[in-house]
Amino acid sequence: MVDSLFADVSYFQTPVDDSYPHAILSFRSNDGTFRDANFATNYEWACRAVDSGRLACFIVYFYWRPNWLETVEVHRRMVEEACGPHPRMIAMIDVESGGNPDGDQSDGINGAYWNLAEWLGDRRRVIGYANQADFFAMWPDRPAGLRMVGAGYGRNPNLPGQIAHQYTDGQGYGDGLPEGAPPFGDCDMNAAYEMSPQDFAAACGVGIEEELMSALNEVEQRELLDKIREIWIQMLGPDGSGWPQLGQNEKGQNRTPVDALAAVEDALERPRK
Repeated sequence: MVDSLFADVSYFQTPVDDSYPHAILSFRSNDGTFRDANFATNYEWACRAVDSGRLACFIVYFYWRPNWLETVEVHRRMVEEACGPHPRMIAMIDVESGGNPDGDQSDGINGAYWNLAEWLGDRRRVIGYANQADFFAMWPDRPAGLRMVGAGYGRNPNLPGQIAHQYTDGQGYGDGLPEGAPPFGDCDMNAAYEMSPQDFAAACGVGIEEELMSALNEVEQRELLDKIREIWIQMLGPDGSGWPQLGQNEKGQNRTPVDALAAVEDALERPRK
């Protein structure tokens, strides 16, 4: 399977435009309380791009700071001001030691994680980013099932839960992979190995089924689930073990409608004595 590549950008690069060639994009919203000047333009383009099918999903990340609650509030406010979290938006916590205190910061990082998970309604839509040293030093106590983008220039860090590898900062570590992407030029680049963009999106909780459910209101969701439950009962019986009125199979189990039709067909095809 072909690897999925994507750029990771901020106001240090030009805003994104239709020359961007990949089906995933990652861009910054804020560093602590500092707002990225390109966020609004990048977010507007990303929403249009997923709606048109140009992107499978996009990642909005923020640089974690010890004032994590205020940092998360700025991130959420910026997204809400830009028309709210798109169903195919993934939030990412950028965990780096630069400018942050030494040692275990798990309490504050996990606080940010669960705040975002509650906001988005699905913990799969919250992922992390770190290099190997910062990952283990700053975030030793992590939520189960956490997905990570692992930074390692010139080598793959293979972090627990890693879903993508930031393989270059645009300074020559690509080893044959692109060192950047239009319209940004050289920049941070990531690879989701042996994953399609759709696979990556689904792994982060923004697959087709999530998009369908998010498009329905609560009443429509209940009606859809009721219909699915009714079909399930018709096919498998009230308790999932077939219908007694359809007889039993050779194992002594109640038949489902499919089993019963197969038994009828077998009886019709069996030669008469």
